[in-house]
Amino acid sequence: MREIPESLTGRPFTVAEARAAGVSARTLDGSRFRRLFRGVHVLASEEPTSRTWLRAAVLAGPSDAVVSHRTAQELYGPELSGADDRIHLSTRRNAVSRDERIAVHRRLHPIASHEVDGLPVTTPARTFVDCALSLTFVQLVVFGDWLIHRGLVEFDELLHYCRGRHLDGVVNARRAMQYLVADARSPMETLVRLMIVLSGLPHPACNVTLLDDAGHLVATPDLQWARFKVVVEYDGIWHERSPDDRRWQRDRREELERRGWTVIVVHDTDLAKPVSIVIRVHDALVRGGYRGPRPVFGPRWHRVVRQRL
Repeated sequence: MREIPESLTGRPFTVAEARAAGVSARTLDGSRFRRLFRGVHVLASEEPTSRTWLRAAVLAGPSDAVVSHRTAQELYGPELSGADDRIHLSTRRNAVSRDERIAVHRRLHPIASHEVDGLPVTTPARTFVDCALSLTFVQLVVFGDWLIHRGLVEFDELLHYCRGRHLDGVVNARRAMQYLVADARSPMETLVRLMIVLSGLPHPACNVTLLDDAGHLVATPDLQWARFKVVVEYDGIWHERSPDDRRWQRDRREELERRGWTVIVVHDTDLAKPVSIVIRVHDALVRGGYRGPRPVFGPRWHRVVRQRL
């Protein structure tokens, strides 16, 4: 074969597709093609991307296979630690994978899925529940916040799914749902929020815009307690910002302070001493009039805050 059929370029393909395009078995085993999985090849001249490997794994799996579990979570984001290198697929067929790079999960009931970038993937809600046994509590809350804030699933839709299903992981998913919010904008913001609320302090509002008397924007703090005029901001990339950005952040915070707000800035280095973060918040709340219980740092609190993203 002098020329490779155009229909086989830019994507993984099965042996059956190659033969239908006129490529013989001998040619397919030659230097112009590369085998990714059993029965699935790409052109040797095309370096496989992560999406190429995913598409190839789906082709190599059962005919009804959909991307699921941690692999689906990685597609939706954010990046979380603890994932293995395997590609996770779900199927209703009684199938196993001979390739250790593919993990096949057999399902007894219909699999809620949709298409993501041309790939069949479990829906955000199904992925949230599927990952509830492999993600830590903190990671699961971060994942849920991420899905909701980015509009991949509505809070009520996710809550209804968790309440109405009897799937592996659904108990953990329901527990995490108690701490999800619609407006969390970053994983680290979620982590700091969990440190605070799991100690027993009041739940803050997340990313609520503050306006001056003329209706002009003052700030949109990460976390705030309007009643006590306290805001918390996580700032883990201060050194990476431009001078203009740093000045803007400084001016914004000074404006809040002029208006009577206490501004607590949490840097990434502060995470090594999480108790001190909560104590700083509690002290600020007390100065603002809070008379509720002091924070409690019990075994569960310490267990949770030690979890990594």
